[in-house]
Amino acid sequence: MKLFGFLKQNLIALLILILFISGIAVAFYLQQTILALGLVGALILALGLVMLALCSSQEQAPATIEKAPSPKETDDKAQALFLCEQNLKDVQQQLVIQEKLASVGMLAAGIAHEIKNPLNFINNFADMTVELLDELKAEIDKPLQTTDEETKQAVNSIIEDIVVNCKKINEHGKRAESIIKNMLIQARSSEVEKAPLDVNALLEEYLNLSYHGMRAQNNKVNVKIEKFLDKTIKPLTVDQQSIGRVFLNIINNGLYAANEKAQTADPSFMPTISIASEQDETFVTIKIKDNGNGIPESIRQKIFEPFFTTKPAGQGTGLGLPICYDIVVKEHQGKLEVNSVSGQFTEFIIKLPKNIST
Repeated sequence: MKLFGFLKQNLIALLILILFISGIAVAFYLQQTILALGLVGALILALGLVMLALCSSQEQAPATIEKAPSPKETDDKAQALFLCEQNLKDVQQQLVIQEKLASVGMLAAGIAHEIKNPLNFINNFADMTVELLDELKAEIDKPLQTTDEETKQAVNSIIEDIVVNCKKINEHGKRAESIIKNMLIQARSSEVEKAPLDVNALLEEYLNLSYHGMRAQNNKVNVKIEKFLDKTIKPLTVDQQSIGRVFLNIINNGLYAANEKAQTADPSFMPTISIASEQDETFVTIKIKDNGNGIPESIRQKIFEPFFTTKPAGQGTGLGLPICYDIVVKEHQGKLEVNSVSGQFTEFIIKLPKNIST
């Protein structure tokens, strides 16, 4: 501001000086001597004002310079600002990790349920295989008769059953391994790793885990599940950990909303959540819809803001949907949209481009 004032004073003085010089030239040209002398006097006065302004600005300049921060003070402030920014990044990263662990915690019961089924199959098929091996041993212990076709058929039948059982054991073992792998993927903190993935299978996987997790917490909960999946969708290059978190978070929210509405709705109300997939030339679109109370229009624009939540204290961090938005939009160059009618439904629409840059 002082510099602006100084320039302003000098410009005014310079303008006055130019006007007076022009006036003198005109006056002499018109041989108006008296007027010329008057203008000369005024010129001297103007020059005095200019000198006074210059002296005043020179007196103020040292004071301005004295108030400027020293290089050391500037460096200290810059260092403090850097440390503050670094601390904020660390806190943000910790909050993201906590949100991830909270999601895994919500899945714990569902994971236990999902693993229990394949383990039961493995145990049953293993027991059956032991019995078949005993039968096979008994057949082998019989006197061998090369012409006994009945014995050969019995042995071959037992061997075929053993092979089928072993394949079933392997299938359900891989199922349990896949569930554990997905849990570990969600729990760990890692860089984005994009690879071809069956998004339909991943969507169904997390729907099952989330549903059984909720049922384990409250076995009275009964939610109708609907699936409308385009089975012709080819594997999509995405990060399994990140997209799995998006599916998990939105499905959890949908189950929560539908169940909350059931607490106060008419007894005939059936909580429902549906998943759907479709595709066009550019995008694979995933839709997750619940028939809960919906999102009021007044807060719909805030749901992707960090720390905004409509859940009671202790039940929501307000980071789930903002993280989902970053994963879909920033990491995968996709789109995350929401349609909702208050009191009727909420539908999240996830659009993932078929050609995602890695």
